[in-house]
Amino acid sequence: MLFQARSRMSITDRLRWSYLVSSTLPLMLVGALLIGTLFQVQQRNALASQQALADQISGSIASFLYDIEQILLRAGRELQTDQSAADLLTAAQRLAVSSPDLRTITVLNGEGERIVWASSDQLVNQGPQPNSLPEALISAALNVGQGGRSSITTSVGGRPIFMVVIPIRDLQGNQIIGVLVAEVSAARIEQILRLTVQGTGKVAFLVDPQQQMLLNDGTLGWQAPRDLSPIFEQGTTVGRYIGGDDQQMIGARSPVAPVNAASWSVVVEQPTSELFVEVYRSVLLLAGLVALVGILALTWAFHQARRIVEPIGKLSAGANALAEGQLNHRIEVASVDELGHLATTFNAMAERLQKSQRKIEEQNERLRSGLALARDIQQGLLPAVPPWRSELLSIYGRSLPASEVGGDFYSYMALPDGRAAVAIGDISGKGVAAALLMALTSSTLESQAHFLDHPAAMLKALHEALRPRLQANHMNAAIMVAVFSADARSVTIANAGMIAPLLARRAPAEPVGCSFIEVGGLPIGTPLSSFYQEVTIPLAPGDTLILLSDGIVEAHNDLGQIYGFEQLEALVAALPPDLEVFEMVEQIIRSVLEFAGNAEPHDDITIIATRPVARMSLAVGDGPAADALAEVG
Repeated sequence: MLFQARSRMSITDRLRWSYLVSSTLPLMLVGALLIGTLFQVQQRNALASQQALADQISGSIASFLYDIEQILLRAGRELQTDQSAADLLTAAQRLAVSSPDLRTITVLNGEGERIVWASSDQLVNQGPQPNSLPEALISAALNVGQGGRSSITTSVGGRPIFMVVIPIRDLQGNQIIGVLVAEVSAARIEQILRLTVQGTGKVAFLVDPQQQMLLNDGTLGWQAPRDLSPIFEQGTTVGRYIGGDDQQMIGARSPVAPVNAASWSVVVEQPTSELFVEVYRSVLLLAGLVALVGILALTWAFHQARRIVEPIGKLSAGANALAEGQLNHRIEVASVDELGHLATTFNAMAERLQKSQRKIEEQNERLRSGLALARDIQQGLLPAVPPWRSELLSIYGRSLPASEVGGDFYSYMALPDGRAAVAIGDISGKGVAAALLMALTSSTLESQAHFLDHPAAMLKALHEALRPRLQANHMNAAIMVAVFSADARSVTIANAGMIAPLLARRAPAEPVGCSFIEVGGLPIGTPLSSFYQEVTIPLAPGDTLILLSDGIVEAHNDLGQIYGFEQLEALVAALPPDLEVFEMVEQIIRSVLEFAGNAEPHDDITIIATRPVARMSLAVGDGPAADALAEVG
């Protein structure tokens, strides 16, 4: 009976049962493997996203801390404890209001005694009430020259703060003469924690190396976990632990750079049930899809195999050809069904890609030509020779843009009464926008210079003229102006955000000296008030004044090291006294480029060297004799 029943089955039925057994089992195995693989991949992706969010927050906090520390490091070069109390207080007050995150500035002398205290505008009405200073960090700064930051605490006004301690060195950078202690508001860190996880269902908080809570994102009703050791084990940054409300949590930890034993860590946590809800949903969806594919495969695969496999093979070959860049490859259309339509569409796509590639190449060529022309025009705007007698003041400048066009510039101007002016500037940013603002700033400065006598007045007028346009584009311009007297025996300098000028003394009766001139000010275009100070420096024949942009001292090499002020100062001090200014500029640029090596240019490089020419004293007045003596000099 069983044999007779089996014999009555058709060949089609036998094939169907055979295909069912031979196809379904492998499909189920592959589906199970795919589902398991998907679960693991999705789980890893969920953990990776958790870690990426923690890394993002720690990177933002590290950038904030780096910006604050850079402001304080630059200020530490200006705050000299041997200054007068009034000057020191003025510098400290200027530093206190330079950033909205700085609350108070305290300057200690070499014995650790407080000599100056200044506060930000927000604390002016609260009276002098500095918080207690971190004695351990101050001791480390005085004894070993090591800066640091304290833990986050609560200020007198109930706001989160922390202290940053920076050692103050003398002008030569050899001796520690004091300590700069800045009280910094942690509100920005709290804001970073809150905004990054807002709307994600996650909670972000900051802990110290002892896993103690420092700051959280302000989530209502959230309780800190009691034990974070699973994510603080060696080599582990993601793990499971019990949260403060006894829920199973997935947490990711990311230390805030620079990573050391005292580093803070950002922790991002979320309940396991919420984090993996999409994982479970994807697994269920894939399981249903596998089942559906299995049914469809059993229904249609064998009937359509011969008709589908061959056209798909051609499509696959065509796709591989396009992937290899053969955009002229076309597929032969052998049918009028969907596969034939797909082949036709594929050929049309290849045709459009080929045309698009030609257009892109043409556009890139036009863009390259335009940028090359813009670079030539921009270089042509820079003066080649000064508009004054070279026997009075020799000068040489050079600018190397980091990209096709840059934002650095310099200018030579002949002023009334025989005076000469030199200006150097750096527009924030790079590219075409910086180049356009560079041309506007340079022309505006040259037009203002002929009506004003002092460089500080020039900068103030330039600030008032350009501030609306610069602020509208969220940019600023750093500019320095140096005005030489008619006999080139002195120079008056005003600075708006540029690197301090470097003066190399070459007087025969004195040893060779090289030092930066302390003169500074806020860049042009900032929303703050435009007050610029100026200094007048006497010059002797042979003294060299070097004006430079930050692209020199901030040049990076492949190891991430920067060229720095010390290396520049040492190089200039070691140059021969009789070296011409153009040779001095070329040697400095060559040194910077050799240091950078193959590293990508960090910023535009611009440098100017000026030197009064040695002349004989004219005791006979004007006339041919005086001219002859001047020519001899």
